Amino acid sequence: MKIEKINNKNIFIFGLGISGMSLANFLKNKVNNLFCWDDNLLIRKKGVKAGLNLKSVESLNFNSLDYLVLSPGINHRLKTPHLVVSEALKKKVKITTDLEFLKILQIKNFLIGVTGTNGKSTTTKFIEKSLMFSKSKCITFGNIGIPFGDIVSNLQKTDILLAEVSSFQLDKIINLKFGISILLNLSKDHIEWHGGWNEYLKSKFKIFENQDKNCFAIICIDDKNSNELAKNFNKKYKSKLIKISIKRKLIDGIFLEEKENMLVIVNNLNKTKILIEKHKLLFTKAHHNYQNLLATYASYFLLKKNNLSFLKSIYRLKNLEHRLELVIRVKNICVFNDSKSTNINAAKNAIKSFQNIYWILGGRKKKDGINGIQNNLNKILKAFTFGEAGPEFNEFLKNKNVDSKKYKCLESALENALKEGFREKAEINILFSPACSSFDQFKNFEQRGRCFKKYLKKILKND
Repeated sequence: MKIEKINNKNIFIFGLGISGMSLANFLKNKVNNLFCWDDNLLIRKKGVKAGLNLKSVESLNFNSLDYLVLSPGINHRLKTPHLVVSEALKKKVKITTDLEFLKILQIKNFLIGVTGTNGKSTTTKFIEKSLMFSKSKCITFGNIGIPFGDIVSNLQKTDILLAEVSSFQLDKIINLKFGISILLNLSKDHIEWHGGWNEYLKSKFKIFENQDKNCFAIICIDDKNSNELAKNFNKKYKSKLIKISIKRKLIDGIFLEEKENMLVIVNNLNKTKILIEKHKLLFTKAHHNYQNLLATYASYFLLKKNNLSFLKSIYRLKNLEHRLELVIRVKNICVFNDSKSTNINAAKNAIKSFQNIYWILGGRKKKDGINGIQNNLNKILKAFTFGEAGPEFNEFLKNKNVDSKKYKCLESALENALKEGFREKAEINILFSPACSSFDQFKNFEQRGRCFKKYLKKILKND
């Protein structure tokens, strides 16, 4: 690491959440002019205790500033952005996030980036766990894992860095280069933040922008938008394209076939196959998890790890919490917590994985609501809606001839789903896949998922 390269830089870290505070603590004795601020007074007090040099936006001289480091969620694309952004734009200050410091600090470790509308966290964890099984040290950071500032001090040259990167983070990348970039899927999400569908796509595609001919781009071509990108990839980007699919047999890529008792990964790049016994898998056997698995294998292959090691590792992979998580099997019912499903495409992926579904959905709706679910409704036996979107979703589903009822809160919806499910003779899958953000009744999808499991435990105890 060539820390001396940033001694004379003027850096302003705006937003002292987990990532901002971590970077500030790392840089505070290495940069002569490091300034920090957060609009939250309580967080500023933590900054003072940490010995950071706090400076308000109004008192800062933007003329001498080299970098403005923003928390990922701060929107720098708004027509009337935060004052810190408008001042930085006026003075042509580089706006970025903590991830860019891999490049600024000239850190040479091999870097893998994972993005996509859905499945980023699970794929990142799958890759991390499988690489650790091959005795490679893999450090996960970014949206999940260790904050960037915390990993730098003890980094070894052979450590592989693995980052889950959101569209918010990618939109602020300047020169950061990924050795392997993974795009899982593309569907409409965060459109309001980005200001449009094309802007959202541009931010996602930045994961490939700085790659050169020695880098790799793994793209799952199972959705229309990703497939279009792959078709025209070589016209715009320099890295080597690796196509993967769970829907198509690729003569020039890697694909997965599902058989009754087996999964078969076919690698037509080196003419090999991997046979996977489905009953040994600990994660939920769902299409999107197979996509995550395939992306994990493709990374493994590009890093020249052997197939036997990969095969052993995947039998230890598990779902992340709140991501199609099997919570309990009780009598004739399986209950799944898919609170991370914050848009209709995530919910569709979950629904495709099961039959005989009691669907619990609702919250604060995204722009298109549940439009697009029509082709999957044959798998829904009953629906139980709740929250802000509950009445609208209930009417929508009723108009599509779905047996649907609305409830004020998640607990009531779950309680009634269980009652009705236990009356059925058939096996029932209660699927909590909200297709909405959580912000009407919960702080985030994690709190919503934890509450769902708490309600479940309470209802079953009192039953």
